[in-house]
Amino acid sequence: MAAAAVAGLIPVLHSVAGDKSGYYIGRQLWFGFIAVYGVVVYVVRMPWSSIHEDFWCHGNITYPCLIECFEKSFSSPVVGIWYFFFFIFLALFFLMEFFMAQIRHKQIKVKSVESLAGEMEEGSMVGIQEHVPSPKKSILNFHQEKMLLLLYLLYFLLQVGTQCVLLFLLMNQHLPLVSQAIIHCRTDSCLGPYLCLIRGTMEKRMSIYTLITLSFMIILFCSGFFMYSIHHYLLKGHSSAKFLFE
Repeated sequence: MAAAAVAGLIPVLHSVAGDKSGYYIGRQLWFGFIAVYGVVVYVVRMPWSSIHEDFWCHGNITYPCLIECFEKSFSSPVVGIWYFFFFIFLALFFLMEFFMAQIRHKQIKVKSVESLAGEMEEGSMVGIQEHVPSPKKSILNFHQEKMLLLLYLLYFLLQVGTQCVLLFLLMNQHLPLVSQAIIHCRTDSCLGPYLCLIRGTMEKRMSIYTLITLSFMIILFCSGFFMYSIHHYLLKGHSSAKFLFE
């Protein structure tokens, strides 16, 4: 099912990312991140798909005790958390796309009405057809749309925040699960102690390292876009406006 979901997502992203309008900075880059993120999550889950079979314990241990030791060692979800944060990444991006598209549509509509009104006053119907703005050439102006700029910056902050939480979980909860060589298990119903192992720990650690690298890349790009937007649209734009008024 996961393979079908990823395979179905690729043509949709390809068709949407093929739009060359680029009405805000980094749009196609974020579509690329979505595709890469989806493929990475699908690939890194493979070493964890047989985690129940990879967990086993030494000695004469019953199957119920083996299950109990496994549940004690993996008390929190692993792959499910990866899917959850991928969903948050998608949700934040498409929410921003929705608001950007609404504001862009409104901006195009207002410009079209203003252009039509101006040309009708001059009585030139030929000029009306020539000056009607094309939706594909409309670019959102963050210098004028301050609320839109704040939404743009909020998006980066939310992405950085969620990826930081994911990094914390990966390094402090998921990575220690496959870093220790031997797991000592003892429960109320299974006194033990039993010595348990997890097979294929190298592949599982590499899958976590891959997600850590991807999260660092997203945080780096979000921070870069955030600082660039602050400098270009707020600080530089404010300095330019002040210079014009002077």
